[in-house]
Amino acid sequence: MQTWPFTARDDVLAAAGDALRARGAVILGGPAGVGKSRLARELAARGPGPVVGTVRATASAQEIPLGALVDVLPRAAVDASSPDADHVRAALDALGAVPHGLLVVDDAHLLDDVSATVVHQLARGGRSRLVVTLRSGEPKPDAVTALWKDEDIPRIDLEPFTREESASVLTTVLDGPLEARTARALHETAGGNVLWLRHLVEGERAAGRLTRDGSAWVWTGQVGLSPALRDLLDARIGRLTAPQRRVLELLAVAEPLGLGMLGTLVGRDVVEEVADRGLVSILPDGERWEVRLAHPLYGESVRSTMSVPRMRRIRGELSEALAGTGGRRAGDGLRRAVLDLGSDRVPDPDALVAASVQASGLRDFALAERLLRAAVAAGGGFAARLALAHLLDYQMRVDEADVIVDAGSGEATEAERRQAVVLRGLSHHFQLDPPRSGPDLLARDEATRLGGRPDPAYDALRAMFLGSAGRVREARELAEGVVTDATRPDETVALACFVLGLLGALTGEGGDLRPLLQRGIEAARQGITATVTANIGYMELLDADLRGEPARARRRLDWIHGLTGEQAPSFAALYDGRVARGAGLPRTAIRALESALPAFPGHGGGWGGWSAALVAQCHGLLGDGPAARAALADAERRRHPHIAVVDHEYDLARAWAAAASGAVREAVDAARRGAERCRDLGTHAAEVLARQTAVRLGDREQADRLEELDRRLGTPRSTHAHAHAVALATHDAGGLLAVAGRLEDAGMIVEAADAAAQAAATARRDRHLVVATEAEQRARTLAATGEGARTPALAEADAPVPLSDREREIALLAGEGLTNRQIAERLHVSVRTVESHVYRACTRLGLPDRAALVSVAASRRVS
Repeated sequence: MQTWPFTARDDVLAAAGDALRARGAVILGGPAGVGKSRLARELAARGPGPVVGTVRATASAQEIPLGALVDVLPRAAVDASSPDADHVRAALDALGAVPHGLLVVDDAHLLDDVSATVVHQLARGGRSRLVVTLRSGEPKPDAVTALWKDEDIPRIDLEPFTREESASVLTTVLDGPLEARTARALHETAGGNVLWLRHLVEGERAAGRLTRDGSAWVWTGQVGLSPALRDLLDARIGRLTAPQRRVLELLAVAEPLGLGMLGTLVGRDVVEEVADRGLVSILPDGERWEVRLAHPLYGESVRSTMSVPRMRRIRGELSEALAGTGGRRAGDGLRRAVLDLGSDRVPDPDALVAASVQASGLRDFALAERLLRAAVAAGGGFAARLALAHLLDYQMRVDEADVIVDAGSGEATEAERRQAVVLRGLSHHFQLDPPRSGPDLLARDEATRLGGRPDPAYDALRAMFLGSAGRVREARELAEGVVTDATRPDETVALACFVLGLLGALTGEGGDLRPLLQRGIEAARQGITATVTANIGYMELLDADLRGEPARARRRLDWIHGLTGEQAPSFAALYDGRVARGAGLPRTAIRALESALPAFPGHGGGWGGWSAALVAQCHGLLGDGPAARAALADAERRRHPHIAVVDHEYDLARAWAAAASGAVREAVDAARRGAERCRDLGTHAAEVLARQTAVRLGDREQADRLEELDRRLGTPRSTHAHAHAVALATHDAGGLLAVAGRLEDAGMIVEAADAAAQAAATARRDRHLVVATEAEQRARTLAATGEGARTPALAEADAPVPLSDREREIALLAGEGLTNRQIAERLHVSVRTVESHVYRACTRLGLPDRAALVSVAASRRVS
């Protein structure tokens, strides 16, 4: 297996290198598999001075005095069954003989006592530089412990990789991005253990389960343990007694388990034994203690050796034990239902349907589908079929859903039949690709039953059709009628809240949408619409973005990342992308959104085109014209024909793609078209964003309309956009710089960079080069914070001030702080010649004196 490139630990490498240079030694601690040995090798390879050798301590050599050092010492120093002080001195002399030599000691917790003494004395006397690794939580020789306790050698403890670090490493290793679900699944399966992640990825690639799908890597199927990974796990788990193995089996089937229940099943003393070996963790959860396997792969290892009958018996045993506790905790119903699925117990279809709602709320659609198919098979009736069909529809498996509903339509009640119409209206209008007309389906049903009169049961669905098409006023009236009617069922309330959230965010006229959206989420959780909770929550992020208050999105962002289902990472990536774009982090947004797109093929129910349009905007913000145009083409292919209310996003994608390609006039026209589109629809908050974009692209004719919008909305974005437009229109460099400061404070980093860049260009045209220099520096700093944004405004501000070669040379030397005499000596010219060039440079640049020239030249912006 090839060595993986060293990545994601650069900050730790730098800290360890600093410690090694300052103190001559550093200790790297942490659990097994977090990369301590690799970090030690990198330190040795990159550091100055010769490497004396690498000591790898092992358990087998621990009983042999100086056994760990045998490969780096002369034979005479270790050729003794009972080494004495002379042997220790000989070892010290040998290892300390190389000036500035570096000794790497790996797994120092396994050193024999004599070797540990030698290492301690090397550190104490400074006779050799040392990099020492050790495993945390393991017993260590006293001399090793003394390295940081007595000798005060810096100790740096490595933690398992975070999800972001795992994704970064895998993107580098695989030479391409990972689909969001894959990134989370690989990280969680490996538990952040770098060594096990490496074996897992290599094994899954070899087995053909980790493959590239388009531009992203996708992991499908079940975990398979490669022989190398199985050996590592077996070595870590070790030999177990039968009761100890039973603890791991129970947890492998259904973790976490309450400490009390597990103790009853196997005995508390056995649980303690397994915990003492580090194979399980026991942590508080509310008022009780829960037991989990210490690593996810332990469960894979244990399950791979269990027979099917044994698994089924244990599932039934755990279900009965859970029932014995009263099932009082949230999620106990879901856990019992899952256990019953794989046991010999007779399933309860109502319990399976109820459990599927919980699974859908967690966005674990695969589990929800298993539960619902079992409920249908167990005689759950049309209600179970309807729930299963809605779940399939949400995953854009519309034809399968239609078959499920049609097969049971004869047993449906009138209420269930109406639910089925709503379900088909949603799926045919939004999920089917290409879509059909939902309003036509409603019209046919109402013509058959009611002579063409509208059925109030369909008001929420009708509001979704109207709102998505951009008929804002009609949609809001219908949706408000639903949410104010206490008799409406939860699923229609959830849909109405979604509509009001979407339109409230786009118009900016819904007030504080958070209570409404939370109500929608709670209503959705009560029934078959649990799948749409993430859709509803997204509107909170959209509202925060359009208001210009990115901090408002934080709570909902934490919420989506707390969902644990298999599909949760894809929607979490959509959330991350929207928030990152709003915060001025285009590269982060691109990574997140592109990792989500494989989960939304085609138009993706509207999410595919919308998200691809955001990707195009971000590439445009980075000045990457080809990438922006490619993403725009993808967005236009994916655009949903029934969701016109967000078409301004495609206009903005066209604007930024044109801007990145140098067609600034075309870019302004596209932003204006988006603004006028929003004005016609009444989506005023989105209109502010479009007009602000035009201002950022240099449009000086937006101030009047933005003033009207700000009076109407009064949001941070509308206020700052209006001030920006006024300052640009009046050529007010100071005003633009002030706007940049307010935008930065509001968290709109790239908007702030553009305002600062326009301040620089304005000041330069007015020959106020000191102000221009300050503004340029501010713009560059903000652009760097914005991950290297490169907009037309930033490109213009980055153009250097023209001077002759000699004037530039003298100006730059003045900027370094040299006096005229020092410059004359450096260039071998007279002081009078230097003074003459300084005078001409100041005249050319409109500067009052030499001090102003120094200020401008110090920024290195003269040429």
